[in-house]
Amino acid sequence: MNTAAFGTIKPVKWSAAIWLCWAFFHCAMAADIPSAADRCVGGVAETTPSTDFATIDDGSRVLHKPTTLEWQSCALGQKWNAANGICDGKPQIFSWAQVTRLTATLTDNWRLPTDAELLSIVEKCHLAPAINTQVFPNTPGTLFWSASLDKGSVERIWSVSFFTGKPHRPGKIQTAKIRLVRGTFKPPAP
Repeated sequence: MNTAAFGTIKPVKWSAAIWLCWAFFHCAMAADIPSAADRCVGGVAETTPSTDFATIDDGSRVLHKPTTLEWQSCALGQKWNAANGICDGKPQIFSWAQVTRLTATLTDNWRLPTDAELLSIVEKCHLAPAINTQVFPNTPGTLFWSASLDKGSVERIWSVSFFTGKPHRPGKIQTAKIRLVRGTFKPPAP
């Protein structure tokens, strides 16, 4: 190979900014999340194993690597307890009218997930709740709102039951819980 055309290759000097960025990225991702495979029913394989997630900062947020979405570890109304790695308290219950008012006030790109985004964190081998509780501790097996309107009925919103892991179409007069997300959804590989 003729190296004269490329000149002399010099070692890259990392600036303080590059070191800081590297350190932040690696420091921001906390320790591995324990497996939840022992909760799988009937020998069914995990669909959202703990290895698909990385904790961010103190664990109050997680990155879902297959979809590139960042999720809040706790449902709205719960408080992250970094010392114990759990969500304290009970999630707040929201009517659709309350959801509409709340989403108008969200900052830092947090938003209500779509139905496909919510379904991407369902753990099909777990029941009641049908979610990886190592990643999303103290999640109740109840309905969670999505931002997806039912195109067949203006009075219904797609939601996900984390009791069964199945989608539902509750009416706007019903109530459900909320888990916020941010980022651009990249559908996971089949």
